[in-house]
Amino acid sequence: MLLAAPLSVACILHGTNAAREPAPSVAAIVQVRPEASPLPEPVVAPWAAALEPILVKNPNAETEARILLYKKDGSLDAAAVEAFVRVVARDERVHPIKVRSIQLVFKAAYHFHAKEMVVISAYRPAGRGARKGPHAVGAAIDFQLPGVGARSVAAYARTYARAGVGIYTHPKTQFVHVDARDDSYHWVDSSPPGRTYREQRVMDPKGGARDAAWSADADLPEGVAD
Repeated sequence: MLLAAPLSVACILHGTNAAREPAPSVAAIVQVRPEASPLPEPVVAPWAAALEPILVKNPNAETEARILLYKKDGSLDAAAVEAFVRVVARDERVHPIKVRSIQLVFKAAYHFHAKEMVVISAYRPAGRGARKGPHAVGAAIDFQLPGVGARSVAAYARTYARAGVGIYTHPKTQFVHVDARDDSYHWVDSSPPGRTYREQRVMDPKGGARDAAWSADADLPEGVAD
């Protein structure tokens, strides 16, 4: 008995007899993939590319880290935010800090071209029976910029929208408090450390209008709109 000739690859693919239909060319079977398109150029925001890391110090825990808060494209660097939160922690227990509050203290540092930032206090629990203030909810940061007077830092921070800004002027304090909030509120306190009996409000006639006009870009370093 004669055996039929083996079917070609073309016959298997098309279910036909090679004698009836000629085998297609390799080009007809194999689809040639077009060359890959070149990758787009990375986006660079000039204001962000010009920023330098700031040395953040926590004298209470004796921790520090050089932190560059923004990526070159202008977006927040999540790893930098996490590094800041860890550096300013009171102890090994790390509590979240509002990102807006972090942005606001860095905005002041960038404005004064500061190389260092000293964080006196960030998260701290409320005392027994006391109401939860901005520190207890991770919204406040007390800080100093070495080489820059606290009064100058506070005067600049009072131009922020939707922020609480306090200056502590006692010789043993000399730091600025900044917190993120919906309605701005400013004050000055000359009380000794741990006291608040000399706190006085600083009026801001333009605060309401500034708060109403707030947008997320307002928390970015100066020069973003340039």
